[in-house]
Amino acid sequence: MSSYAIERLSADHDRAAFTSGLDSVDRYLRETARGHSEKGVSITRVLVGIDAAPPKPILGFFTLSPILIEAKPWPKAPKGLPNQPVPAILLGRLAVAATHQGKGLGAMLVATACQIATETITLAGGIGLVVDAAHPQAASFYASFGFKAVSPGGLRMFLPAKSLKTGVEIRRE
Repeated sequence: MSSYAIERLSADHDRAAFTSGLDSVDRYLRETARGHSEKGVSITRVLVGIDAAPPKPILGFFTLSPILIEAKPWPKAPKGLPNQPVPAILLGRLAVAATHQGKGLGAMLVATACQIATETITLAGGIGLVVDAAHPQAASFYASFGFKAVSPGGLRMFLPAKSLKTGVEIRRE
């Protein structure tokens, strides 16, 4: 079995070689993710082989950021929310390298994102984890982890804080 590490995106990672099959996501990782991290917009974490040396091949990645949402009418939203935006965590991007798809790495990334979201919500507050699925197949993937569409047929999905599960055992740096 392979060993992996989750690390914050840095200059040690080979962003240029990453290809997931979804151009907008690949372009985000190559051109925008590090800048967003440096500016405090979001934090991107990458999955790499535990013994990888720089430039480390990226096997997958996800991005988390805080958001304010008007979630009162959403399914599974906590009862009694105020009539104003409330905090949540946005899982903004998640992708696995095309050469590593179908090996459970996406599930590993979701589990780790859920763990980090739980830690963040515990420390700072928030009602759950939100994701904007890129397409219906991605929505089905997120639904398998308990995310629910916030509107019928919509691609914005929500997992309440009480449903977040502890992530798999992966070393994070």
